[in-house]
Amino acid sequence: MPSAIEIAGRIMSDDLYRLNLVSQNLANANTAGYKRELAVSRPFIEHLEAGMKSLPVGFPALSSVLDPKQGALSQTASPLDLALEGPGFFELAGEDGPLYSRQGAFRLDAGGRLVNGAGLPVMGMSGEILLSGAGLPAIDRQGRVFEGERQVAQLKLVSFADAAALAPLGAGLYRAASAGETAPDTLQVRQGFLETSNVATLGEMVTLMGLTRRFEAASRVVQNYDAMLGTAIRTLGEF
Repeated sequence: MPSAIEIAGRIMSDDLYRLNLVSQNLANANTAGYKRELAVSRPFIEHLEAGMKSLPVGFPALSSVLDPKQGALSQTASPLDLALEGPGFFELAGEDGPLYSRQGAFRLDAGGRLVNGAGLPVMGMSGEILLSGAGLPAIDRQGRVFEGERQVAQLKLVSFADAAALAPLGAGLYRAASAGETAPDTLQVRQGFLETSNVATLGEMVTLMGLTRRFEAASRVVQNYDAMLGTAIRTLGEF
């Protein structure tokens, strides 16, 4: 049976984890394509399988999942800014395998490749997307890339059965534990737009204030418990 100080300590630990997520969400409220992270308790079965060696019984640790909700679209008029409408991701070529992103602020590198802000190639169905740079490309709702009347590429758009399980790497990039599927036709590309963050700043601020008050209350429990133990020890020392 966990003691009062163990319970308060677990509450404070969990609230610190939640506070870090809320702070991260607020810091990225204006980051294009950012998906807010939510704290969730791990399934109890995981702790049974692990023998519950690291946590008091009844207090599962927290993990984070993505909120895949669609953000609003903001028009930029740049032909290399792309936004997605519907569930799915752009695929990019990372050093250690494919990465995924909703952040569509792309550009052309010195070799004519379509890349993201960090220089990672945006993938097409046939590999990296190379453009001549002679004129502005046109990209339709299906992700087909045209130079003039000629189609030169097809964006590789990927969806996941559980997008919330993607691992965030920062800079709007995500890694998947397993390969995704070709995105359905309902996913559409909007050229000249960027998807805004799906963070609701007011809601995150309300959550932040609630977590702060609860953390302070748990901290007072620990302080009072410590004072009570000190008094008990001093009293016993008088006998």
